[in-house]
Amino acid sequence: MVSRFSIASNTEQTENIGRQKSVGIHVSASACFAPTGPEQGLLAMLKELDDILLVLDERGRVINCKAQAGSRSTIFSFEPNELFIQNVLPTLALKKYEQALEQIRNSRRFILFESMLASSPNRASWYEFRLIPVLGNQWVLFIWNVNRYKAISRTIANLPISINKMIEGWSHALYLRDFETEDHTRRVAEMTVQLARRLGIPEEELLHIQRGAEVHDIGKIAIPDEILLKTGSLTPQEWQLMRLHPTIAVDLLEQVPQISPALFIPRSHHEKWDGSGYPDGLAGEDIPLAARIFAFADVYDALTSDRPYRKAWSRADALRYIRSEIGKHFDPAIAPEFIRLMLE
Repeated sequence: MVSRFSIASNTEQTENIGRQKSVGIHVSASACFAPTGPEQGLLAMLKELDDILLVLDERGRVINCKAQAGSRSTIFSFEPNELFIQNVLPTLALKKYEQALEQIRNSRRFILFESMLASSPNRASWYEFRLIPVLGNQWVLFIWNVNRYKAISRTIANLPISINKMIEGWSHALYLRDFETEDHTRRVAEMTVQLARRLGIPEEELLHIQRGAEVHDIGKIAIPDEILLKTGSLTPQEWQLMRLHPTIAVDLLEQVPQISPALFIPRSHHEKWDGSGYPDGLAGEDIPLAARIFAFADVYDALTSDRPYRKAWSRADALRYIRSEIGKHFDPAIAPEFIRLMLE
């Protein structure tokens, strides 16, 4: 499967959109989890933090942990063999985790479950746990507070809330996984919807386009740390694995109710007009229209944003690059409208 993906030499400047320098505080496990026993380990952490993402090996040993408190992100590192997830989950959550682990080993599909956790004698909140397989026999365990969604779903139709919760959770998880900037996701989603509306896409289809843009890179969550977080250039073999992320995205997202119309962007946003893209090598109008529209916003925002490996390009330079790629990367029929949008 991997061998059919071609490796292009000029893609790094726009594909590493979310890869940023590691920022945060490195501390020991004892500073993250209370030493008062397994029933308090995770709960102590949740008193101070919002979203938590742990990377686990196949035995449940925590390889690293990243967590966010408000707008502040903190990275926690653990020494090998220091901490096992089984020792910090409360009893009910541990039982559900073990059941989820058994299911995921058989299916290699992500599993989610919810558990109410009491952070104090008089206060309890609902948390969602997402257990996600990573290439190389590792797991990502993402934990976040869904109390707000529980309250809303009691008052209005549940399906739209469920879809929004799934998408928001993926966005938070990917941010912690590789520091994909939430600002980038917001900007490209807004830009894509603006362009689609100007091109006459019906309003009822714009929601699907927005959702697809918001989760376009979610497949990266299953890429191993040594590739996803690598600061230097990727080897050809590493690029082959990185280029699996569009198909991984579809595997993850197709479990979300009514998400099918939004999957064109996650699967096909790296396809190119001349057929040199991936994962399917589509060309021209065989590339879904939503993905062709999204490609302009994705590349433009990547070029005009600061990255660890280069400074942001000017608008003029970015548009000059996009013009040079018309008929190669980009749909010639859409390009004039995108350029007009950016010059307004």
